[in-house]
Amino acid sequence: VEPVATVTKEHHSGWLEDLDEEADEEDFHLLYNSYSGDDLIYSDSKVNSSHRPETTENESSDKLALSLWPNNPNIKPVCLTSHDVCADGSDAETERLEELPLCSCRMEAPRVDGFSARSNRTCMAIESINGELVGCTNVIVKGETMRPSSRVSLIVLCETHRSHMVKHHCCPGCGYFCLSGTFLECCPDVHIAHRFHRGCVSVLGSGQSRGGVGVGLLFCPHCGEDASEAREVTIPPAAPSSGLNVVTASASSTTTTPSLLPSALAGIDPSYQSDSQNRRCALHAAAQRGLLEVCYLLIQAGAKVDAQDKTLRTPLLEAIVNNHVEVVKYLIQSGACVYHAEEDGSTGLHHAAKLGNLEVLMLLLSTGQVDLNAQDSGGWTPIIWAAEHRHIDVIRALLNRGADVTLRDKEMNVCLHWASFAGSAEIAELVLNAGCPLSSVNLHGDTPLHIAAREGYTDCVTLFLSRGADIDIMNKEGDTPLSLARCETPVWVALQINRKLRRGISNRVVRTERIICSDVAQGYENVPIPCVNGVDDEGCPSDYKYIAENCETSTMNIDRNITHLQHCSCTDDCSSSNCLCGQLSIRCWYDKDHRLLQEFNKIEPPLIFECNMACSCHKSCKNRVVQAGIKVRLQLYRTEKMGWGVRALQDIPQGSFICEYVGELISDAEADVREDDSYLFDLDNKDGEVYCIDARYYGNISRFINHLCDPNIIPVRVFMLHQDLRFPRIAFFSSRDIFTGQELGFDYGDRFWDIKSKYFTCQCGSEKCKHSAEAIALEQSRLARLEVCPETAGEAGLPVLGHSC
Repeated sequence: VEPVATVTKEHHSGWLEDLDEEADEEDFHLLYNSYSGDDLIYSDSKVNSSHRPETTENESSDKLALSLWPNNPNIKPVCLTSHDVCADGSDAETERLEELPLCSCRMEAPRVDGFSARSNRTCMAIESINGELVGCTNVIVKGETMRPSSRVSLIVLCETHRSHMVKHHCCPGCGYFCLSGTFLECCPDVHIAHRFHRGCVSVLGSGQSRGGVGVGLLFCPHCGEDASEAREVTIPPAAPSSGLNVVTASASSTTTTPSLLPSALAGIDPSYQSDSQNRRCALHAAAQRGLLEVCYLLIQAGAKVDAQDKTLRTPLLEAIVNNHVEVVKYLIQSGACVYHAEEDGSTGLHHAAKLGNLEVLMLLLSTGQVDLNAQDSGGWTPIIWAAEHRHIDVIRALLNRGADVTLRDKEMNVCLHWASFAGSAEIAELVLNAGCPLSSVNLHGDTPLHIAAREGYTDCVTLFLSRGADIDIMNKEGDTPLSLARCETPVWVALQINRKLRRGISNRVVRTERIICSDVAQGYENVPIPCVNGVDDEGCPSDYKYIAENCETSTMNIDRNITHLQHCSCTDDCSSSNCLCGQLSIRCWYDKDHRLLQEFNKIEPPLIFECNMACSCHKSCKNRVVQAGIKVRLQLYRTEKMGWGVRALQDIPQGSFICEYVGELISDAEADVREDDSYLFDLDNKDGEVYCIDARYYGNISRFINHLCDPNIIPVRVFMLHQDLRFPRIAFFSSRDIFTGQELGFDYGDRFWDIKSKYFTCQCGSEKCKHSAEAIALEQSRLARLEVCPETAGEAGLPVLGHSC
C-alpha cells in the first residue's frame, strides 16, 4: 500500500476543469447521450447484435431507444408526459419529451497522451468515502480515457478502477467512485449493481435539483430506472479485496485500532494478491511495516503465511529485510517457510547476515531447517554477505554453526576475498583460522593480498604477510600485490619491507618460523595450540580429525552405568584418607596444586581413580585433574629430523598434567589388520581381550608427541567417567621440570623399536639414546662378541651400550 494525499473538493474541481480544457482541445466527438445503433455501447446487456431491432433511416432515435428499453436495463431514455409529472392531471400542455442523461461507463475514448503526462502515469480516480475525497496512486497501464457520463471530465484509470468503471461503480453525477462508504445501489438485474450517491440522483419534473430530493420523480443516473426502490449500501473502507492502492491520509500515518480490525476484515479475502502491487498481499504490507497485530489478525482470518509476490518474496522475508524481529518470531511460529528463496536466490539467512541482524539470524538457525551454506544467484553464502558488510558477530555465529568458508561465488571469490575487500582484518583472521586458504585465487587471478593492497588496507596486508602470503604472485593482468599498492603508502612500505626481509631470509641457512595455524585444536581445548614451521614449506597437518575425547567406530560395550560406579561421599576437597576414590587409587596422588606427589611411582605408575559424576564432592575437588582438560600452553612445531613435534610454551613443574592420549578405541584384532600402526597405544589389559587407542585418523595434540629415550613425560592410566578396567584413559604427566621451548616426549617402548628399527632409527639426540643408528650398531657389535666369547655373558658390570668389552 502506497501513501496518497487526500484530495479537497476545490483542488479536484480545478483539476477537472484543466482536463476538460485539454479534452476540448483534442475535439472529441463522443456521443455519450446518442441512441444511434452505431454508437450505442451495451452495458451489461444480454442482447447481442444479432437480436438488435432493425430500423430504417426514417425511424427516429427515440423509437429505437424505446424499442430497446425492455431488454436493456442499462441504457434507457425516459419518455414522460406532463401528466406523469404533474399531480393535477392538467392537459393544457402538449406532451413534452424529457430524456435523462444516461451513463457512458462502458465507453472508451481514444488515447490522450497529454492526459497521461498530466497524471504522471498515475490513476486519476477519486473516491468519496463518507464525505472525504481520496485519490488513487496506482500506475496506469492503458492510456485510453473514460468517464461515467458527459457531466464529468475524461480521466485515465488504473486497471482496478477501469474494472469498477465498466461495472457502473462510478457515480455519473459527481464522477467519484463508490467503492467504500455509504451510497445507493440500483439493481435492474440480479447480476448488475449501479452505484451512485444520494445527492446525484436524476430528478425529472418540477423542483428538480441535483442535491436535493425535490418534487418530481427520481431515476437512476446510470440506467434511468425508478430510483425510489434503490437500496442504501455501506461498505467498510480500505477493503483489500478490491485491489485498490488507496488509503486515507489518517490511515497511512497511524496504526488501525486492533478492536476495529475484525469488522474491517469481515467479508474480505485476506489472501488477495493485487496484480497492480506486484502480487503483494496485505500480509506483505503488514510484515514490511512491522504491524504485529495486523499480521496476527490476517493470519487468523486465513491469510497465506507463505504468499509470494512477483519476485517470490514472502511476508517473512519482508519482515527480515525491514528488521522487524517480533513479526519474524510470529511468522516462524505460524509455520512460515524459513528456507524459502526469492527470485535472486536470497533466503532469510542471506538477508539477516547482510543486515547484521544477529537476533533474526539466531532465530532462523534455531529452527534447524535453514541451509547454512545456501548460495544465491551470485554464489554468495550468508557468511560472504556478513564478511562484505563487516558483521563480525554474525561471522562468529555462522562459524560456530560450521559455515563453510571455502565455498566460492560465481567469480571464484572465497569468504577471505570479501573480508579483504571490506578491509576487516579481524574477520579475515577469523576465516583464516577456520581454514579459508590464504592462497585462493579468483576468476581474475587475484589473491586476498591483491585486493587488500589495491584497496589500501594496511591491517589486512599485515595479517596476510604474517601468515606467509606470496607477494610475488601475479594475477591475470600481470600485477603483483606490490605493483597494485600506491607508492609511499603504508601498504606499499609494508610490502617493500616484507619483500626485502624474505630475500634476506632466503639467503640465510636458518629459516624463520612462521605461524601457519593459530589453534590446531579449533577451540576444543581450554587453551589454543598454535602450529609453527621454520624448517620447510609444509602446511599444518590436516590428514586427521582433531577430537578432545576418545571415540568409537564400532561397538565397544563400555560399562558406563552410573550405578556401577564406586564413589565417595566427601564434603571437603577429598583431602582426607576417607575418600573412597583415593582408596581405590591406594591414596589420592594429587597435591593441592593438582600435581602428582613426589613419591608417586614413575617406573610402575599405579592406577588413578578420579572422582566421578556419582560422587558427592564439589567439581573443583583436588581429585579431578585429568577430567579438567589441558591447562598448560603447548605448541605444535616442525622439527629438523622427526617431522612434527610438541614443545612447551611455558615452564612446567614436575608432576603437572600435560594432556591425554586421545584417539579411536579399537580391539587388538582390529589393530593387527591396520596398515599404519605408528599411532597405536596399547592399553595393557591384564585379563581378557586387549584393546588399543589408534590416533591415526582421530586424535588430539598427543598424536604428535615424539619418542625420547630420556623422556620428560610419563603415561598414567586414569579412570573418570567410568570404571571399566578394560578401557583406562591414558594421561601424560611431567616426570621432571620442563622449561619453555623444550620438546615433550615419552618412551615408546622396546616393542615399538623392535619392529620400527628396521625402517628408521631414533633421532632424539639424547646422550642416553638406545635406538639411534650408532646405539643399534654398538648393540649388534656387543651381541656378536658374546657369540664369540660366550663365557663373558655372565660377567657382571658389562655395559649394554656405549662401551667395548
